[in-house]
Amino acid sequence: MVFLRAVGALVSAACISSVTAVIPASAWMTLLDGKKIPGLGLGVYMSQPGEETYNSVKWSLELGYRMVDTAQMYGNEASVGQAVRDSGIPREELWIQSKLDTSNHGYEQTMSAVKATIKDMGLDYLDCFLVHSPGGGKLVETWDALLKLQKDGFLRSVGVSNYDVRHIQALADHGRPLPTMNQIEMHPLVLAERKGLIDYCNEKGIIVQAYGSLFFGQTQWLDDPRVTDIVKAHAGKSAAQVMLRWGWQKGFQLIPKSVKRHRIESNMDIFDFSLTEAEVQSLDTMQGQLGAYWNPVKDSPVDLGKTDRNEL
Repeated sequence: MVFLRAVGALVSAACISSVTAVIPASAWMTLLDGKKIPGLGLGVYMSQPGEETYNSVKWSLELGYRMVDTAQMYGNEASVGQAVRDSGIPREELWIQSKLDTSNHGYEQTMSAVKATIKDMGLDYLDCFLVHSPGGGKLVETWDALLKLQKDGFLRSVGVSNYDVRHIQALADHGRPLPTMNQIEMHPLVLAERKGLIDYCNEKGIIVQAYGSLFFGQTQWLDDPRVTDIVKAHAGKSAAQVMLRWGWQKGFQLIPKSVKRHRIESNMDIFDFSLTEAEVQSLDTMQGQLGAYWNPVKDSPVDLGKTDRNEL
């Protein structure tokens, strides 16, 4: 914390105020509950707590990002919160979200864990909180706790992560409102397998929030000829920008992770070009597995937990 206080003291409000957000108005998305979220934000999965996470969030906000995604599992929520507080940016201009660890499922556990996260981050509320995985079970009672926290003003929106159709439908079948978003691994390698899930989310108005857009750093996929041929056709654009643009044109909300300032800046530069339909379709044909993430289509049975508490 000594480091964080020292760095925070160096953040100049004048510097922040001179930065113009570069996420264009057309790149904001409207959730089921009417809230608006930037179409691109910063992910901090595997960013080390302390200096590494603090700097990546600090840089992203200086560059014009207005959305950061973290999780209890990542262990870096406090560093995210410190950077947010030190940024000098009005809180209402930011979208800060985290995710519930699978060990914290259940009504009372969820209530306590979410409040602990908000306290650890030094914030008054979170813009969204997601259930990180259905693997923790007790889906309905955990969801009821998030709805109660939303009603009480601790959360503005609520969503899920790594849920398949059957997990989301279980909430609807028990009279609960649908999640505003479903954060899942999404890139061309898993597109075909998850088409049914994507179609379901699109039909219900649930935003698909994509992680793993850059193949978990497995560069052989960025070097695939289908990617490099498209890079050659778009002067000045990188393979990473091409893949992020693919995700954007597919309608996904994007949260690429980086701890390098120049890459954080580069990842934003995807709104001034478009892929052709043929280029998108070419990328769609990529197939493979990263072996790095949860698979909502194959993993996790539906464990409802208690269903007699409804916070509507």
